[in-house]
Amino acid sequence: MISGKSLAKNFFIQTTGKITSICIGLVTIALITRALGVEHFGEYTTAITFLQFFGVIVDFGLSLMLVIMISEPNTHEKKLVGNFLGLRLVSGLVLFSLAPIMVLAFPWSHTIKQAVLVGSFAYFLMGGATMLIGIFQKYESIWRSSVAELINRLVLLLTILVCVYFQLGVIAMMVGSVIANAIWFVCILLFARPFVRVVPLFDVDVWKKILVRSWPIAISILFNLMYLKGDVLLLAYFKTQTDVGMYGAAYRVLDVLTVLPTMFMGLLLPSLVHAWKNGDHTTFKQRLSRTFDLFMLAVIPLMVGTQVVGVPLIQFIAGDGYEQGGEVLKILMLAMFGVFIGTLFGHLVVALDKQKTMIWGYGITAIITLAGYTLFIPAYGIWGAAWMTVFSELLVAIITAVLVYNASKAHVHLSVFFKSCLASAVMYTTLLSVPSWHVLVQILFAVGIYLVCMLLLKGITKEDLTIIMPQKAPRV
Repeated sequence: MISGKSLAKNFFIQTTGKITSICIGLVTIALITRALGVEHFGEYTTAITFLQFFGVIVDFGLSLMLVIMISEPNTHEKKLVGNFLGLRLVSGLVLFSLAPIMVLAFPWSHTIKQAVLVGSFAYFLMGGATMLIGIFQKYESIWRSSVAELINRLVLLLTILVCVYFQLGVIAMMVGSVIANAIWFVCILLFARPFVRVVPLFDVDVWKKILVRSWPIAISILFNLMYLKGDVLLLAYFKTQTDVGMYGAAYRVLDVLTVLPTMFMGLLLPSLVHAWKNGDHTTFKQRLSRTFDLFMLAVIPLMVGTQVVGVPLIQFIAGDGYEQGGEVLKILMLAMFGVFIGTLFGHLVVALDKQKTMIWGYGITAIITLAGYTLFIPAYGIWGAAWMTVFSELLVAIITAVLVYNASKAHVHLSVFFKSCLASAVMYTTLLSVPSWHVLVQILFAVGIYLVCMLLLKGITKEDLTIIMPQKAPRV
């Protein structure tokens, strides 16, 4: 067993790596938006969003199910991991071969269709890399996958720099993604060797067992993607690629921030599964409550602060011409509350093995949201898409929270939530009264004000964090 000190060190390294990857990702976005301009960035966004649908279908819930199945006692880990990878490779080969064919049915430009063809290879490789992250989650050594992802981001950044310098355009940038994701996949395989030697296996009987357990997650994630990404595809259908580019610039910021709660819950999920299956409901409820507090500590100031710095932030990231995207970002950032809550309780649904029950919730949300997109996007464009996104995230957050409460009777306390709201209100008021500094200075100033307020209010303690962190982990 490793000590709590070592575990905290690993968690710090992983978080630092993820934040570094986020910063590199933002630099990459800045290069792409400036090099392509609003319209061509819209084409780039449309192609990526189209491929994401196929990526979710290929995943079929395998990424989450791998974490669950290898965290259960008495598992043949090498055989299980190998069959997960074999299943992913076969399903990816089939479905990503269909993507370039199916995109021909849409009234999009030749550039978008070529980008989908090239991007299919990138998403095929990414699927294998992301699924195997579950190995590192089990062994509390996810910092290894963070290093692999960091390498991926750096290679992508370098390829984008080459594309920008030689003005190579959308297709070449997709080629860069293929190169970066191939290196990512290889790194993941190499870094996993201390725990399990990953070799693709093709045991149909094992595949059947995996699919029987993963299909509820797959259907839920598919519904989830329909309401999360349907806005971009319907914008591309009803409006211009310029609208998509404006909306996509704001949404890429949201995508980057969404990584934070997903990363944390991915780390926490194995211990939650273990606690619930072993009847340790007290630990399960404590970690739920403290994680909620931590999420509120982060998401409330994000939402509030963006209302002041939204436009200059988008200008700083994407460049001139994307100002309207900053106004969209102010709306989309309100959805982050639902994203954090939905991510927390969505993972708890998996830990409680209530995936089948939750399918109806995701399905209803998808139907209502897609109907809203169809109604409001033609009439209101990016504004209709943004507000429907806020609605869908909040609805999913409510449904998952109710389901988890009914299944576990675990509840949260709102003390940190109210303290965060108060500190964020002080931060907001202070930001409005200061001069028009550079946006990065504004953000740093806002963070300082918020942290001082939370410190004075005693919004979170060291003991809270020790309860969130798993107490034991396998030797690494």
